[in-house]
Amino acid sequence: MEHDDAAPTRAQFAAWLREQIIRKGFALGERGEQARFARYAGIPSGTLSRLLAGTAAPDIGTLRRIATALDIPFGLVLLRAGIATEDDLNVTSRAVNESPLTPERAADELGIHEPAARRAFIASVEALRTPPAESG
Repeated sequence: MEHDDAAPTRAQFAAWLREQIIRKGFALGERGEQARFARYAGIPSGTLSRLLAGTAAPDIGTLRRIATALDIPFGLVLLRAGIATEDDLNVTSRAVNESPLTPERAADELGIHEPAARRAFIASVEALRTPPAESG
């Protein structure tokens, strides 16, 4: 049985999805554009119609195809659909544009502080990351 709070989430997702599809360049008010986006995204047009009407709960596969078609991060689509929360996705723990994880920072985050252990850890990581030299 569905909860009463499911309808507002669906309606909010429907409004957000409509806005994103229009931003992508599909004129949803024009005949055939909704079906054209459905084909572009690889989802059934009936499914898209129900999502835009706010009458259907999206499944993960559909959301993934929508994210790909709209060139939007999958996690954001999950958030907007009410499937996941920021805590679920650990969105707030790292900045989106954070620099890549270095062996040194990994050692810090893993609590490897003893100098010899730290050197061994970093050397191991570097050895795994460095492609082997080609033999001639």
